[in-house]
Amino acid sequence: MKRIAGIAVAMTLGFTGATQAQSLNLAMCGASPGGLWSLVGAGLDAAVKEQVPGSTITYQSSSGGLANVVQVKKGVCQLGMANDGDLIYAVNGTEPFKEPVKGLKAISVLYDWAPVWWIARKDFADEYGIENLQDLADAKPPVRLVFNRRGLLTSAISEETLKAVGVSLDDIEEWGGSVQFQASGEQTELMRDGRVDMLANTLFEGHRSLGEMADAVDLKLIEVPDGAAEAVIEEFQLKPWTLQPGSVPGQTEPVKTVTTSIILFADESMSEETAYEITKAMIDHPDSMAAVSNAMKRFTPKGMVDQGAIPFHAGAIKAYKEAGLM
Repeated sequence: MKRIAGIAVAMTLGFTGATQAQSLNLAMCGASPGGLWSLVGAGLDAAVKEQVPGSTITYQSSSGGLANVVQVKKGVCQLGMANDGDLIYAVNGTEPFKEPVKGLKAISVLYDWAPVWWIARKDFADEYGIENLQDLADAKPPVRLVFNRRGLLTSAISEETLKAVGVSLDDIEEWGGSVQFQASGEQTELMRDGRVDMLANTLFEGHRSLGEMADAVDLKLIEVPDGAAEAVIEEFQLKPWTLQPGSVPGQTEPVKTVTTSIILFADESMSEETAYEITKAMIDHPDSMAAVSNAMKRFTPKGMVDQGAIPFHAGAIKAYKEAGLM
């Protein structure tokens, strides 16, 4: 009897060990160090540690989503962060990709509340009667415009939005205006110093740069017309968004625009178990994700599945179905 009992205990222990997930040691490619993406990486690390003790998700800095697609395919990182539009470019083989990138799989939407803001100096907008981008196209003013850096999704969305209302960058120069491509910090300084009339950038609501600009100059939000919004939503798999009254001081009406999503992705070679555990970690420990920044307080498991840029990994699908999210 003792021998039989010993065998039963051994079998029980063996079964428990077989079903307990092994610790994960993975690298995640993000963007610059110290930015929101690095904080999201810290949140993912905390969530995975809660789910699978002894695990580590190591954040690696990068130049952004387009580069992360390459890094994940090369195996430099097992996980990557990218905008939805970055992934659309990759799977379609749009420049800078020379051919379609195959085998990219989504793990989760990390956030989808980084809308594209079109912000003008109020005196400029009032002078030319500009409430939306179609008004800009009709008025043809000598606008000094600044987009985010070339090669980033934000600048591509901004340029395509103008094209959707019939305006090219050459048109702006013909009007006597100009177009610059600058990082967010430089954009803020240019607006504060009165060296530009309008900017376009993805920002979180309440971002500190909005207050910094508003302290120096009266601002006006410029709306994206429905047709232009529909065009870029289709091209980049974006979502509609409405900036609420008070988003900048003096703004009394809601303003329609579009928003981008940041997606955590992997290569199809990632094991189903690994993808499952990463996804389940975020589902079961959303507080770890939400606690890293005020910008992430909106994080909920329900929003993790709201994307159509690339197919979900089989392991992620398993976790979502178990949680009733798919």
